[in-house]
Amino acid sequence: MTKHLLCLTVDTDPDGLSGKVTNRKTLRWNGLESLRHFPEQLDACSKLGSIPMTWFVRADGQLESMLGTTAYLLETYAEFWESLTKSGHEIAWHPHLYRHSRPDDAVNLITEPHEAQDELERLWSQLKDGFHPTAFRNGEGWHIPETYATVERFGFGCDSTAIPGRRGANGHPMNWENAPNHPYYPHSADLCRRSISSRPMLEIPMNTWLLQGPDDPEPRTRYMNPAVHPHLFANAVESWENACNDWPAELYLWVMIFHPDEVLPSASADRLYSRSVPALCQNLASCAGTLREAGHIFEWTTISDAAERWKINQRTK
Repeated sequence: MTKHLLCLTVDTDPDGLSGKVTNRKTLRWNGLESLRHFPEQLDACSKLGSIPMTWFVRADGQLESMLGTTAYLLETYAEFWESLTKSGHEIAWHPHLYRHSRPDDAVNLITEPHEAQDELERLWSQLKDGFHPTAFRNGEGWHIPETYATVERFGFGCDSTAIPGRRGANGHPMNWENAPNHPYYPHSADLCRRSISSRPMLEIPMNTWLLQGPDDPEPRTRYMNPAVHPHLFANAVESWENACNDWPAELYLWVMIFHPDEVLPSASADRLYSRSVPALCQNLASCAGTLREAGHIFEWTTISDAAERWKINQRTK
């Protein structure tokens, strides 16, 4: 029987970073503050059962420059992270490789290979003694072979940065146009290609599907975000359901992602994001219901747990 491992992940980015316009200077955390009770709200959704999430926590040079320490979020919300871990959730690392020394400076991505490697090394040297994550996701959804290999060398077991089918605009380094939409070991020279042999760090993409937003003339390839309005999500689920007939494997992994401010209630309407926890729960229930109707079994799990179970499944084939 076909089994699905469902991974709900959240990138703890500041309010307003993601959207039609990327605001890299924002450092407001109202969305994250609102998620302090999110696990209890999920547990209250009787149709979902227990959902151990993976929380990708920002810890990087911008926080160090602007807020005093690389570990600002880890330290400020230390009790929250501890309570989540005790409840079976996972805390993972999510740096944004930015060059931002003073508030009025422009914020630029660090993408030159050696500089990006050096920045990751510098950040990890500050974090590794008190922070022991096994999953990694690079900010703004990009990797190059050098950054991937650097994170792998740190001992991480899995990465979840790829967004299959997506490519950045205006010179942005993100390019996952030819990446598989399922776990794989990336080739050392081309991260979109599978390696013929395994390597220490498994890539578990943020799964993509076709979703038509209110301003899209036709469905677009987007990552599976349960924070969009339910009527938009339902159309994507319908296409996903039609693909069930083409699922020949025994085990599938599905990684969903949202950002805190996308479920933060707002006075202004948003045509794409629901700004609603109940709407997010409705969307998760829609995915679960689709799998039940197809006669498949599923389980909610963390990224790292899903990675280990996928590896075991591949070895026993």
